[in-house]
Amino acid sequence: MSFQLSEIGLIEPTPMKPRINSDVAYAKLRRMILLGELPPQSKLKIEVLQRELELSSTPVREALNRLTTEGLVVSEENRGFRAAPLTVSDLRDITRMRLLMEGEALADAIRCGNAAWEAGIVAAHYSLARFERVSNGARGEEWTVLHKAFHMSLLAACSFPRILAMCDNLFDQSERYRRFAVRLQPGTRDVAAEHLAIMDAVITRDVTTASMLLLDHLRATGERVLSTLSRSAA
Repeated sequence: MSFQLSEIGLIEPTPMKPRINSDVAYAKLRRMILLGELPPQSKLKIEVLQRELELSSTPVREALNRLTTEGLVVSEENRGFRAAPLTVSDLRDITRMRLLMEGEALADAIRCGNAAWEAGIVAAHYSLARFERVSNGARGEEWTVLHKAFHMSLLAACSFPRILAMCDNLFDQSERYRRFAVRLQPGTRDVAAEHLAIMDAVITRDVTTASMLLLDHLRATGERVLSTLSRSAA
C-alpha cells in the first residue's frame, strides 16, 4: 500500500482548496526542509527556488516568510533566507514541548475516545507494522508517513484542537531532527515493540501506563537524537 505525505497531513498541512501559488510553494518548501532535501543552513535563493517550483518569485517569497514564522527558515537582513540550523537547544525545546503536549493530549483522548477512535488506532498500527515487515525495517519517507499516522491516531480523540494542532506541528519539527540523526547513526531500539505496548495500554484505557510509555518513547528518541547531534557538532 502506498501513501503520500498529503494524505494524512504529514509535513504538508491540509490546505483549503483551491490552493493559491503561495500555498503550493509553502507546502513544497516545508516538506523539502523537514525531509532534509533542503539541508540545514543551506542558502534559499528565491531565483533558484522559483525555477525548481515553476512559480514566480512572489509566492516563493511569501512562503519563505511564512516558514520563518514557524522557525524552519531564517531571514538574514540583506542576505536573504536560509534553512534553519539544527541546534541542541532547539531540539531540547521541541522534545520538552512534545512531552508536555502529547501527555496531556493522550490522557484526554483516552477519556474522550470512542470505539471508532480505537479502531483507527488499531488500523494505523497495523499499517505501520505491516510496512515494517515487508520493508525489512526501512525508515524512509513512507515509514515516516505511517509513523506519524499512528502517533496522531493515538491523540485523535483529544478534545482540545489547539493542543492537537501543536502536537501535529511538533511531530514534524522533531522528525526533521530524527531523519538527520538516523542518517548518521541508525537506531538499535525495538521501536515496533514500543509502539505495540503503547497501543495496548491505550486500548485498555490505562491512562497512567499509556502516558508513561508514550513519554518514555518520546524521551528516548529525543535523547538519542540529541546525542547524535552533539557528537556531530563536536
